[in-house]
Amino acid sequence: MDERRNTARQALASVPVNAMFAQAALDLGAPLWSDREADARAFHVVHPYGMSFVWGPAVDEAFPLVVSHLAGRRAGEEWLQVEPRWTGLGWDDALRVADASSPGCGGVTTARHTRVNFAFDEAAHAVRRGESVPPDGWVARRATAEDFGWAGSVVPSRFWSDAGSFLAQGGGVALARGDEVGAMAFASYRQGSRVELGIETAPPWRRRGFAAAAAATMIDVALDAGLVPVWSCREDNVGSFRLATALGFTPTTRTPYFHLVASGRGGLAS
Repeated sequence: MDERRNTARQALASVPVNAMFAQAALDLGAPLWSDREADARAFHVVHPYGMSFVWGPAVDEAFPLVVSHLAGRRAGEEWLQVEPRWTGLGWDDALRVADASSPGCGGVTTARHTRVNFAFDEAAHAVRRGESVPPDGWVARRATAEDFGWAGSVVPSRFWSDAGSFLAQGGGVALARGDEVGAMAFASYRQGSRVELGIETAPPWRRRGFAAAAAATMIDVALDAGLVPVWSCREDNVGSFRLATALGFTPTTRTPYFHLVASGRGGLAS
C-alpha cells in the first residue's frame, strides 16, 4: 500500500459520519486525488457507484486546489459529500450551486441536497418487526451467488467485484417466489462490524411492502452475525427515509450532498 493512500485511510478513520463508501473505494483501488503527494491536506475519491468524498486534515488550506480539481470534471456525474468539519467553507459559491431544475454554469449542473445518517435502535426494530413480513406466496431467503447478477440500480454487482466477495462480506436477503426475485436487501459496504444496507425492489412489486420485508430480514441476519446495521440516504428520498424509521433507525446527522453533473462542455466553474 503506498504511503499517500495509507495516510488517506488514517485520516478517513477519524471522520465522525458514515463514509464507508469512501473506504470501499480505497479498498477497490479507485483513483485517489490529493492536493499534493507528501503531507497532503485534502483527499478526494469517487466510488464506482458514483458517490464521492472530500476529507483531510486541512481542507480549508487546500480549498482552492480542491475546487480546481472538482472543476476539472468534463463528463459524468457524482454525489459529493464533504467531511463535516469542512462543510462551512463556501462550497455552494465555489461549486456554483444551482436550483436542482436549473442548469449551472460551464455546462455543469450542481444541485445541493442533504444526506442523512441514521443510528440503529434494536429495541425499536424489535417492536415493529412483525409489521414487515413477506406478502403471501413470497419467502425471504438468503441470497446466493446466482443472485449476484440480479439487474437493477441498487444491486450487489454495483458494489462488489464478484459474488464471492459479496457473500463473504455480509451477503443479502432475497424476497423470492420460485425463481422470481421481487426485492433484495444486502450489504452494500462493510467496515469491521458495521454493515451498510442497500435495497432494490423490482419495478412490478414496488410500494407493496417488499423492501420492508427484505430489509427487516437482512437486519435480523446482520444482528445474528454480530453486525451493526447502518443506513444513510438522501433526505428527499422519502421512501428510503420512511423505510429506515419503520425499521428502527433514527436520524442523527444531516450534511450537504452535492449532485455534480458534467455535460462535457466544461468544468464546474470558470
